[in-house]
Amino acid sequence: MTQFRKLAIAGAVTALMSATAAEAHVSYNTNTSLANGNTGTAANWTGGLPTGYIGHLPATWIANVHNDVTPNVSYEVSKADAIAEGAPSTYKVETLANKWNPAQSWGNALDFGLIDLHAAGDLLITVAADATQGSVFTPGFTLFSGWDTSATSTKHGSWNVALPAVPVNPRGTTGLAYLGQASTTVAGGVASYLFTGLAAGHYSLWIGGNGTGGTGTTNQSYVANISAVPVPSAVWLFGSALAGVVGLRRRKMAA
Repeated sequence: MTQFRKLAIAGAVTALMSATAAEAHVSYNTNTSLANGNTGTAANWTGGLPTGYIGHLPATWIANVHNDVTPNVSYEVSKADAIAEGAPSTYKVETLANKWNPAQSWGNALDFGLIDLHAAGDLLITVAADATQGSVFTPGFTLFSGWDTSATSTKHGSWNVALPAVPVNPRGTTGLAYLGQASTTVAGGVASYLFTGLAAGHYSLWIGGNGTGGTGTTNQSYVANISAVPVPSAVWLFGSALAGVVGLRRRKMAA
């Protein structure tokens, strides 16, 4: 029994410490003009194509959230991070115009981000104007569970005009379920939302401007932070094994 508990502890520690994916934490699509964000060669992405994405929307980036390995992990999506990951110095992380705003929500100006959450847990998402770029972006975002699986979805069209009603099959997508949203009306401001009790799996984050009217030549760069607090099975295994060892030791001391 003692040997079994030692093996259980060793297995739990190994599971917590070992990496589970070779993909970069955040990978950027450097050719977002493509109709389908998963077409082209792997060279179009700084860290390789998103595994399993077959939708027709032009995905801009994917965050592989390794919260099964690193508790309280946080990733940044930004121009600086994209360049650090291998994107050209001219690469921009931005949305054009104010197409998240329900009154302005027609067009192709949204950024479509993919999230691969490796373990169940809470997800804090914050989107802000990129101050390092002098941005005056007014952020708004919506999170869906799932990745688009439609071959005919479109990056054009109204989708957010019925708020506060829940968007259903926005822009002809399939496989998406609305989870929640956040926005601000402050130019250069911050939007944030804590999503609790999420299952491991795929999520889609749509980011756009919540300002009114067009933006002209103003800087619409943004920074998105994705922070996860996981509840990986390895932690429970470790805790159970540790409790067993403590209990055994106490029984021995009592004897």
